[in-house]
Amino acid sequence: MKDGKNIVIVNKNQNELAFFGKITASTTHEIKNVLAIIQESSGLLEDILDMSESEEFKHKDRFISTLGRIQTQIQRGIGITSNLNHFAHSPDNERSRIDLNDLIKNLSTLAARFARLKKVELIAELTAAPLIVEANSVQLQMDIFNAIEILLNHIEDGTVKLILDKQDEQLKLNLQYDLLTDSQFKCVSTSEEWLEIQSRLLNMGVQIILLT
Repeated sequence: MKDGKNIVIVNKNQNELAFFGKITASTTHEIKNVLAIIQESSGLLEDILDMSESEEFKHKDRFISTLGRIQTQIQRGIGITSNLNHFAHSPDNERSRIDLNDLIKNLSTLAARFARLKKVELIAELTAAPLIVEANSVQLQMDIFNAIEILLNHIEDGTVKLILDKQDEQLKLNLQYDLLTDSQFKCVSTSEEWLEIQSRLLNMGVQIILLT
Protein backbone atom coordinates (compact mmCIF):
# COMPACT_ATOMS: atom_id res chain seq x y z
CA MET A 1 0.00 0.00 0.00
CA LYS A 2 2.84 2.32 0.88
CA ASP A 3 4.53 1.62 -2.45
CA GLY A 4 1.30 2.44 -4.23
CA LYS A 5 1.14 5.82 -2.51
CA ASN A 6 4.73 6.53 -3.46
CA ILE A 7 3.98 5.73 -7.11
CA VAL A 8 1.01 8.12 -7.04
CA ILE A 9 3.18 10.89 -5.57
CA VAL A 10 5.93 10.32 -8.16
CA ASN A 11 3.44 10.38 -11.03
CA LYS A 12 1.79 13.51 -9.63
CA ASN A 13 5.15 15.26 -9.36
CA GLN A 14 6.07 14.19 -12.90
CA ASN A 15 2.76 15.55 -14.23
CA GLU A 16 3.32 18.84 -12.42
CA LEU A 17 6.83 19.13 -13.86
CA ALA A 18 5.53 18.30 -17.34
CA PHE A 19 2.84 21.01 -17.01
CA PHE A 20 5.40 23.56 -15.80
CA GLY A 21 7.73 22.65 -18.66
CA LYS A 22 4.95 22.83 -21.26
CA ILE A 23 3.89 26.34 -20.20
CA THR A 24 7.49 27.55 -19.96
CA ALA A 25 8.33 26.15 -23.42
CA SER A 26 5.27 27.83 -24.92
CA THR A 27 6.14 31.16 -23.27
CA THR A 28 9.73 31.09 -24.51
CA HIS A 29 8.42 30.59 -28.06
CA GLU A 30 6.31 33.74 -27.64
CA ILE A 31 9.26 35.71 -26.25
CA LYS A 32 11.39 34.62 -29.21
CA ASN A 33 8.65 35.89 -31.56
CA VAL A 34 8.72 39.27 -29.78
CA LEU A 35 12.50 39.44 -30.07
CA ALA A 36 12.29 38.56 -33.77
CA ILE A 37 9.94 41.50 -34.40
CA ILE A 38 12.23 43.87 -32.49
CA GLN A 39 15.19 42.54 -34.49
CA GLU A 40 13.40 43.14 -37.80
CA SER A 41 12.35 46.65 -36.74
CA SER A 42 15.84 47.65 -35.60
CA GLY A 43 17.28 46.21 -38.80
CA LEU A 44 14.83 48.32 -40.83
CA LEU A 45 15.91 51.44 -38.93
CA GLU A 46 19.54 50.63 -39.70
CA ASP A 47 18.69 50.33 -43.40
CA ILE A 48 16.92 53.71 -43.35
CA LEU A 49 19.90 55.34 -41.63
CA ASP A 50 22.29 53.81 -44.16
CA MET A 51 20.30 55.39 -46.98
CA SER A 52 20.37 58.87 -45.43
CA GLU A 53 23.25 61.33 -45.60
CA SER A 54 25.03 62.25 -42.37
CA GLU A 55 24.23 65.96 -42.79
CA GLU A 56 20.53 65.13 -43.25
CA PHE A 57 20.30 63.15 -40.01
CA LYS A 58 21.85 64.59 -36.89
CA HIS A 59 23.61 62.17 -34.53
CA LYS A 60 23.45 59.42 -37.17
CA ASP A 61 26.56 57.67 -35.80
CA ARG A 62 25.09 57.57 -32.29
CA PHE A 63 21.85 56.06 -33.60
CA ILE A 64 23.76 53.39 -35.55
CA SER A 65 25.88 52.60 -32.49
CA THR A 66 22.77 52.31 -30.30
CA LEU A 67 21.02 50.05 -32.82
CA GLY A 68 24.12 47.85 -32.88
CA ARG A 69 23.90 47.42 -29.10
CA ILE A 70 20.20 46.62 -29.42
CA GLN A 71 21.00 43.91 -31.98
CA THR A 72 23.65 42.45 -29.67
CA GLN A 73 21.18 42.26 -26.77
CA ILE A 74 18.53 40.75 -29.05
CA GLN A 75 20.94 37.94 -29.97
CA ARG A 76 21.73 37.46 -26.28
CA GLY A 77 18.00 37.29 -25.47
CA ILE A 78 17.38 34.77 -28.25
CA GLY A 79 20.22 32.61 -26.91
CA ILE A 80 18.87 32.72 -23.35
CA THR A 81 15.30 31.89 -24.38
CA SER A 82 16.54 29.05 -26.61
CA ASN A 83 18.40 27.53 -23.67
CA LEU A 84 15.40 28.01 -21.39
CA ASN A 85 13.15 26.38 -24.01
CA HIS A 86 15.50 23.39 -24.19
CA PHE A 87 15.49 23.18 -20.40
CA ALA A 88 11.68 23.41 -20.28
CA HIS A 89 11.40 20.24 -22.36
CA SER A 90 13.39 18.27 -19.75
CA PRO A 91 10.29 16.86 -17.97
CA ASP A 92 8.78 15.56 -21.23
CA ASN A 93 10.02 12.04 -20.45
CA GLU A 94 10.82 10.50 -17.08
CA ARG A 95 13.92 8.87 -18.60
CA SER A 96 15.56 9.71 -21.88
CA ARG A 97 18.80 9.46 -23.84
CA ILE A 98 20.80 12.61 -23.16
CA ASP A 99 23.93 13.96 -24.80
CA LEU A 100 25.97 15.45 -21.97
CA ASN A 101 27.49 17.92 -24.42
CA ASP A 102 24.10 19.52 -25.08
CA LEU A 103 23.14 19.36 -21.41
CA ILE A 104 26.34 21.01 -20.13
CA LYS A 105 26.28 23.64 -22.88
CA ASN A 106 22.73 24.66 -21.95
CA LEU A 107 23.22 24.36 -18.21
CA SER A 108 26.39 26.46 -18.22
CA THR A 109 24.45 29.26 -19.94
CA LEU A 110 21.55 29.05 -17.50
CA ALA A 111 23.95 29.01 -14.53
CA ALA A 112 26.09 31.87 -15.86
CA ARG A 113 24.26 34.57 -13.89
CA PHE A 114 24.78 32.72 -10.60
CA ALA A 115 28.49 32.57 -11.44
CA ARG A 116 28.65 36.25 -12.41
CA LEU A 117 27.28 37.17 -8.97
CA LYS A 118 30.48 35.64 -7.57
CA LYS A 119 32.57 37.29 -10.34
CA VAL A 120 33.24 33.85 -11.81
CA GLU A 121 33.19 32.89 -15.49
CA LEU A 122 31.76 29.49 -16.42
CA ILE A 123 33.33 27.77 -19.41
CA ALA A 124 32.05 24.51 -20.91
CA GLU A 125 34.65 22.27 -22.55
CA LEU A 126 32.82 19.69 -24.63
CA THR A 127 33.86 16.59 -26.54
CA ALA A 128 33.78 16.13 -30.30
CA ALA A 129 31.80 12.89 -30.03
CA PRO A 130 28.41 12.62 -28.29
CA LEU A 131 28.42 11.43 -24.68
CA ILE A 132 25.10 9.61 -24.27
CA VAL A 133 23.62 8.76 -20.90
CA GLU A 134 20.14 7.41 -20.16
CA ALA A 135 18.71 9.17 -17.14
CA ASN A 136 16.03 11.45 -15.71
CA SER A 137 16.95 14.75 -17.36
CA VAL A 138 15.51 16.94 -14.59
CA GLN A 139 17.34 15.05 -11.82
CA LEU A 140 20.58 15.00 -13.82
CA GLN A 141 20.53 18.73 -14.47
CA MET A 142 19.50 19.53 -10.91
CA ASP A 143 22.36 17.51 -9.43
CA ILE A 144 24.96 19.03 -11.76
CA PHE A 145 23.64 22.54 -11.10
CA ASN A 146 23.72 21.91 -7.34
CA ALA A 147 27.32 20.68 -7.62
CA ILE A 148 28.26 23.90 -9.44
CA GLU A 149 26.44 25.94 -6.79
CA ILE A 150 28.28 24.19 -3.94
CA LEU A 151 31.57 25.17 -5.54
CA LEU A 152 30.39 28.76 -6.18
CA ASN A 153 29.42 29.10 -2.52
CA HIS A 154 33.08 28.64 -1.55
CA ILE A 155 34.79 30.80 -4.19
CA GLU A 156 34.92 34.28 -5.70
CA ASP A 157 36.59 35.59 -8.87
CA GLY A 158 38.33 33.44 -11.44
CA THR A 159 37.14 30.81 -13.89
CA VAL A 160 35.34 27.48 -13.49
CA LYS A 161 35.64 25.01 -16.35
CA LEU A 162 33.10 22.23 -16.85
CA ILE A 163 35.21 19.64 -18.65
CA LEU A 164 33.55 16.60 -20.18
CA ASP A 165 35.56 13.45 -20.76
CA LYS A 166 35.22 9.71 -21.30
CA GLN A 167 37.74 7.20 -19.96
CA ASP A 168 37.32 3.43 -20.08
CA GLU A 169 33.62 3.83 -20.94
CA GLN A 170 33.10 6.03 -17.87
CA LEU A 171 31.54 9.44 -18.56
CA LYS A 172 33.19 12.16 -16.50
CA LEU A 173 32.42 15.76 -15.64
CA ASN A 174 35.46 17.53 -14.20
CA LEU A 175 35.03 20.85 -12.38
CA GLN A 176 38.21 22.90 -12.49
CA TYR A 177 38.56 26.22 -10.64
CA ASP A 178 41.73 28.10 -11.52
CA LEU A 179 42.18 29.69 -8.05
CA LEU A 180 41.24 26.67 -5.93
CA THR A 181 42.98 26.44 -2.54
CA ASP A 182 43.53 23.28 -0.51
CA SER A 183 41.04 24.55 2.06
CA GLN A 184 38.35 25.16 -0.56
CA PHE A 185 38.96 21.76 -2.12
CA LYS A 186 38.55 20.05 1.26
CA CYS A 187 35.39 22.01 2.16
CA VAL A 188 33.69 21.16 -1.14
CA SER A 189 34.87 17.60 -1.79
CA THR A 190 34.20 16.33 1.76
CA SER A 191 30.84 18.03 2.30
CA GLU A 192 27.87 15.72 2.81
CA GLU A 193 25.86 17.42 0.06
CA TRP A 194 28.71 17.04 -2.48
CA LEU A 195 29.19 13.36 -1.64
CA GLU A 196 25.44 12.70 -2.01
CA ILE A 197 25.37 14.41 -5.41
CA GLN A 198 28.48 12.50 -6.46
CA SER A 199 26.79 9.22 -5.55
CA ARG A 200 23.53 10.04 -7.36
CA LEU A 201 25.33 11.12 -10.51
CA LEU A 202 27.44 7.98 -10.50
CA ASN A 203 24.23 5.93 -10.34
CA MET A 204 23.09 7.81 -13.46
CA GLY A 205 26.34 6.99 -15.23
CA VAL A 206 28.23 10.24 -14.69
CA GLN A 207 31.30 10.63 -12.47
CA ILE A 208 31.78 14.19 -11.22
CA ILE A 209 35.23 15.19 -10.02
CA LEU A 210 36.57 18.39 -8.49
CA LEU A 211 40.06 18.82 -9.90
CA THR A 212 42.89 20.17 -7.77
